[in-house]
Amino acid sequence: MATNTDPESRNIAQRIDAWLDDDMSPRRALVVYLVLGLYFAFLLLPVVYMVLVSFTSQEFLFSSELLPSLGDLTLYNYEAVLSRGDFRTYFVNSMIVATSTTLLVLTVGILAGYSMSRFEYPGRGALLYAFLSTQMLPLVLILIPFYLLMNSLNLVDSLFGIIIAHAVIGIPLGTWLLKGYIDDIPESLDEAAKMDGCSHLSILRRVIVPLAMPGIAVSGFYTFILSWNDYLLVSMLSQTAATRTLPFGLQLFQAQNTVAWNLLIAAAVITMAPVILLFAVAQRWVVEGLASGGMKGN
Repeated sequence: MATNTDPESRNIAQRIDAWLDDDMSPRRALVVYLVLGLYFAFLLLPVVYMVLVSFTSQEFLFSSELLPSLGDLTLYNYEAVLSRGDFRTYFVNSMIVATSTTLLVLTVGILAGYSMSRFEYPGRGALLYAFLSTQMLPLVLILIPFYLLMNSLNLVDSLFGIIIAHAVIGIPLGTWLLKGYIDDIPESLDEAAKMDGCSHLSILRRVIVPLAMPGIAVSGFYTFILSWNDYLLVSMLSQTAATRTLPFGLQLFQAQNTVAWNLLIAAAVITMAPVILLFAVAQRWVVEGLASGGMKGN
């Protein structure tokens, strides 16, 4: 049976390869886009359905209907969620923490990445791989010593402490990414700028940063998501409602025995909206940065 089946399998594979030959680009494009369409439909349909049902009432969620009618749609859920002062406080806190963390990580990452890319000094390679090795351990392993350290510095229950904690987690990978992108920028441009009288900081500002913008966008987007979605560190460092962020806000609609699913879904949509808007604004640089790579490092 094996001798008969193997040639048949090879013939089928050859026919598929011939059908998808480079000369038949419309067919190849049709297959590629069909596969991608099915893949993204599988990923996005639950999100789209969640957004749709966020405009419905609690009664619809527990009904047997799959799709709501126009009469079922309402803005009550969003009005109820946004009318809660504590939820608005959590939203503002999340925006402050995520934005500040992103700016801090990008500032340190650009300076450190430029230093590691352009200068030779003892321990440079070891430091770079030490940065990367921090991503190999689960965060839960260092929670207790990390809390003790933050408590000794009086950074518990403060937005500044949460920003520092998120930056500590984001800087290693951000530096690794940015160092890889800066490596791709020819050093001849640095030399030409030096001949024009530019200092290292001026070269960084006028030459490196504009050319490394795709890498900066990827690093910034990753850092923003890391900080925006964090629950573990915030649950440890935040002691009062004044310093809590949106992941805690989703708990407002869960009681001991009941869950306000309609309000919880609306709050979840509001929580994910800033990330989607950020990607919509920066997608050109993010896609370019992801396509060009930047994970090198020596």
